[in-house]
Amino acid sequence: MQDCTQRLIAIAMLLMAMTATAFAQQTTNGNASNVQTRTVQDWQVRCPTDTAQGRCSMTQLIKSPDGDQPVLRVVVAYPPQADGPAMVFLLPLGVRLAPGLQLTVDGGKPIKFPYQVCVPDGCRADIPLKPELMQQLRQGSQATLSLIDPRGQRMDLAISLMGFSDASAQLTP
Repeated sequence: MQDCTQRLIAIAMLLMAMTATAFAQQTTNGNASNVQTRTVQDWQVRCPTDTAQGRCSMTQLIKSPDGDQPVLRVVVAYPPQADGPAMVFLLPLGVRLAPGLQLTVDGGKPIKFPYQVCVPDGCRADIPLKPELMQQLRQGSQATLSLIDPRGQRMDLAISLMGFSDASAQLTP
């Protein structure tokens, strides 16, 4: 059990590093010479030009339903020490943590999962993409991430799955 806990901590630390890289890439608008960015419908695939710098990831920025403010970044990648791909959700501070999050694909069965950590830049939650969930995402048209906002109201954020299958095919374990 202790070995499993240590492994989960290591994976969480790697995902935190990976998400920091994703934010850094976002702030450079993909113009950094060490990262190639390709748009695949509603997803961006970002690959380091030097494979020693890491693996490709795919990302989507979600804006608030009632405005043009970014409220969520979704990152999909293969963390180096994980058994498969993971989906990382980066949210701003101010969300209610105790209820956690809920992901549904095309109105299917909801998957509940907790937040991992909050830092001054925002909060992070991630979910391993088991083969069944990966298949649902590849075949789906829309996923919905549900969270509780600061006022205690449920907020549903739509995540487009247009291009998810083609973008995820460009990621390698």
